[in-house]
Amino acid sequence: FPDAAVYAPPGLEQRKVADGIKFHARFGKDEPATPFADEIETCIISGSYFMEEVEFFHKASKTAIICDLIQRFPEEEASGFKGMLMKMDGLVGKNGSTPREWRFSFWPFGKGALRTSRDVMLDWNAERMIIAHGDCVKMNANVVMKQALAWI
Repeated sequence: FPDAAVYAPPGLEQRKVADGIKFHARFGKDEPATPFADEIETCIISGSYFMEEVEFFHKASKTAIICDLIQRFPEEEASGFKGMLMKMDGLVGKNGSTPREWRFSFWPFGKGALRTSRDVMLDWNAERMIIAHGDCVKMNANVVMKQALAWI
């Protein structure tokens, strides 16, 4: 997709992992609205001292698109030592959630901002959820999101 515009979530441009990536725009409260804002809502997950990320909601299909905030790896992929760690971290199966190390990064001062982000996402009332890490949700996604984010 040579004509695609690349957007940076807050803080990514300053990280080494972004070296060599040409960003055309940024997500953020002080940034201009995206050209797709009428179709896709965004929610910045903030309050962590470690990282911020952007979650998306496609209005027409009522689909939430989640990056790292919720992870639901299939049981059959969670084997061996790595699988044991993933299970201990609460990232496996239908009850998957947020990695523990990311949870801790909101403590003690970022929980208010995180609660606000969670509430925005739950107000989407998503029917479906596409996630980057694990099994997606085809129906009742808002129920799954509420359960996965109950720790907040």
